[in-house]
Amino acid sequence: MMLLLVIAAVVCVANAAFPCQAPGELSFRAARHNYGDTYFRRYSGEYDRSNARVVLFEESFFNGTRDGHEFLFLHRVDLGFDLDFRNRRCIRFPSGPFRPFEVPFNSTFEGEFQLGGPNEAVVVDRWSDRIPGRRRETWIGEFSLANCYPISQFVVDETDFNRTSITHFYNVVQGVVNPNDFEVPRECFNATYVPEIPKAALYARAVYSKKLFV
Repeated sequence: MMLLLVIAAVVCVANAAFPCQAPGELSFRAARHNYGDTYFRRYSGEYDRSNARVVLFEESFFNGTRDGHEFLFLHRVDLGFDLDFRNRRCIRFPSGPFRPFEVPFNSTFEGEFQLGGPNEAVVVDRWSDRIPGRRRETWIGEFSLANCYPISQFVVDETDFNRTSITHFYNVVQGVVNPNDFEVPRECFNATYVPEIPKAALYARAVYSKKLFV
């Protein structure tokens, strides 16, 4: 009887949800909607955890081409670049801290569910920064159970709960498909430096930063 209880306890521990970390390199697309600001953008991106760098390209709503901005964040050297493809002008700015795709170690497990129908479902774990009995959540992240791929994240402005943002990730591929995307564009070599991150770049960085405006 005691042996059965021990085995049951081991099985429960094995099946318990633990905070996960996404693969170190990802290529993906994302759609982000800020409800309070009626702001919607689509991006294609590359993510490199070991070198603390992320690049995001705004995509056209009509054909998915890169015809808006390129946002390159080189967090290791605290530099970011915003290249406007329409006029080829570039701005340099401080990138701010790097926040990887992961479930923070002190997150609260909110549940597990299947995304999709029969024979096509993906098991997803939902996490938040909620502290039970003390603080409501301002971040909810959903990650695939098998590989910890990001599925979506919901963020609330801590100063105004009417301002929220949701990001959906799709076409996620492990690895960096286009390493050259991390090279600083030629137009940015002598770009003007501004001490604060531009608003458009701030919105783009929020795709992976778990914060709405910081």
